[in-house]
Amino acid sequence: MEEQDGPGRELNAYERVLAEDRRVVREMFRVSIGGAHAGLAITVFIVVLFAIIGGTVWALIVGGAVAFWFAVALIAVVGAGRRGWAAVKRAYLLTFGWAGWL
Repeated sequence: MEEQDGPGRELNAYERVLAEDRRVVREMFRVSIGGAHAGLAITVFIVVLFAIIGGTVWALIVGGAVAFWFAVALIAVVGAGRRGWAAVKRAYLLTFGWAGWL
């Protein structure tokens, strides 16, 4: 009997367990655009809260940190090969998608 390589071959028990683990991790870390919108709303609320309680300087610091994170995410996404609105959407999900896990 001959060993087959490539995508058409049957997985052994170890590879099946590994594939299932990868699927579970992908599902666990999946983010949605709805979760990103919620993350943006929460972030805006927190920045406004900082402006009311701490003053304009603190709101600018927190807002600037979020803007910086978005810019870094956008640079990383463009560096990975995405362009245009696809890059902006991916950076948006990377910046604000955390709210989907709440």
